[in-house]
Amino acid sequence: MRRKLCKILAAVTVISLVFTGCGNKNQANVKKSEKQEIKKGGVVKEAITSAPEGIFMPAFFTFNDDAKVNLMIYEGLLGLDEKMELKPRLAESYKVSDDKKTVTFKIRKGVKWHDGKPFTADDVKFTFDFVSNPKYNGPYTMFANNIKGYDEFKAGKSKDLEGVKKIDGNTVSITTKNVYGSSLMNFGYMMTIIPKHVWDKSNVETVQKDTNLIRNPIGTGSFKLGKFTPDQGVELVANNDYWGGKPNIDKYILKLVSSDTADAQLANKEVDIMGVGDITKEEQEAYKNQGFKVEEIVNNAYQYMGLNLRKPQFSNKKVRQAFSYAMNRESIVKDVLNGHGEIANNPFPSNFWAHPEGLNEYKYNPKKAMELLKESGWQYKEAEKKMYYNGKPFKFTLRYKSGDDAKTKYALIVQQNFKDIGIEIELKPMEFAAMTTDVKSANFDAFLMGNGNFYDGDLSPSYLSTLTPPNGYNYTGFNNKKVDELLLKASKLMTKDERKPILNQVALELNNELPVIYVYHWSSLMVVDTKIKNFKNAQPAYYIYAKDWYVDNKKIK
Repeated sequence: MRRKLCKILAAVTVISLVFTGCGNKNQANVKKSEKQEIKKGGVVKEAITSAPEGIFMPAFFTFNDDAKVNLMIYEGLLGLDEKMELKPRLAESYKVSDDKKTVTFKIRKGVKWHDGKPFTADDVKFTFDFVSNPKYNGPYTMFANNIKGYDEFKAGKSKDLEGVKKIDGNTVSITTKNVYGSSLMNFGYMMTIIPKHVWDKSNVETVQKDTNLIRNPIGTGSFKLGKFTPDQGVELVANNDYWGGKPNIDKYILKLVSSDTADAQLANKEVDIMGVGDITKEEQEAYKNQGFKVEEIVNNAYQYMGLNLRKPQFSNKKVRQAFSYAMNRESIVKDVLNGHGEIANNPFPSNFWAHPEGLNEYKYNPKKAMELLKESGWQYKEAEKKMYYNGKPFKFTLRYKSGDDAKTKYALIVQQNFKDIGIEIELKPMEFAAMTTDVKSANFDAFLMGNGNFYDGDLSPSYLSTLTPPNGYNYTGFNNKKVDELLLKASKLMTKDERKPILNQVALELNNELPVIYVYHWSSLMVVDTKIKNFKNAQPAYYIYAKDWYVDNKKIK
């Protein structure tokens, strides 16, 4: 798809150069326009290639463009800035008790719901009651289940959620069962608030089927839902009464396009923004020549090769370190990602606040890999070019998602890298759901998968020894007493400053133990028309900053 776009852009660029004579004059005009004052009004259109479901209720969010719409319409008590610092949002302030079990939020005054009704502490209390309801079965459970009295309320044994109290019209307190370091992140940011006057009469069990409610959302955010057409997309309109000030643009449209026409629509300026894959330098230059910029950010996530640590052949740390040296991760980033990413040596990318100093980089070194395997009792037979384990040529099966060209290319590189040190890998592409079933049931040798990190740096779900499936995502069966102790210690600390040194230790320990073979952190790339100003592809998500975008050098329609 992106190569087709490059041909279109190249053709248009040639035509434009014929009429302008050169590109320098246009560049000068761009520089001048950047000095212009912020303009109000205008429409920004983003191309999306998958249709939103229309579940515009955050307590039932899904990981697609519905989630994007929900985060534009609804807000939490706290927000995150691009440095991943918690900032006041619907709460103007908060206070943590001395025992660290209670957070008291002061509600921002003067905030209105999109229908004009006032936002109050009742809405906050109602939201937590809603997601703790015995009939609620949605994703917010993971954020609410640490609240005091949650178990009794969820079981129907109590009529009131004890841990959430309305102190007065502008104050709410939330108390946990024990010290819970993620309180501010989960209660303040991850859980967005819904209006009591809209949802209090709804049936929690069946509300997802009530399209009249679900598709007519009322939030407090900087944008309101203007129109949703399942086969066309979503139109968001500016909230003129937004407590943080009216957005610069009038509309933000998520336009549904087919993958076949997306390139042409971008080239013809029918859309302004589009996410793209791992484009080449030549493709990136083609975008720039036609008036687009490419905004890139390394995601707070990582790709890895998981090994079944329950099997003796993978239980030795030196073996895992050898595998890391054997893998040409530089080649994977260069050839699979076209350089759009960075090598991973721990869960945290270099732009994340908990990324540590002093990591072992495990630079590609097949000789070092073979030495470590020999130190571990393995034997390399030169005549056969094979590595032996327990008297037999060693081989294992590597599962990965089928139908993914990048994953296939990645898997083939890994296969060749291991062949170079005498290890045979049988590749097994699978449907993702089937692969996940195997992984969760420990029916695997190795697999390729990605994992995202929580904003507060909590790695417990993936590495705590007690959180193997079905309790968590510790798929490899990693069991390390020191890591467990550090993760539990970090889980009781409330602030980034407190957590950082502990999480640094966790990351360094994971870098040494290698519960998985860390491969790369990949980038997110957005192609943006240069007339869209103040756009930044930044954490926690680029669209969070849509309120500040403005349109320059375009007639406002």
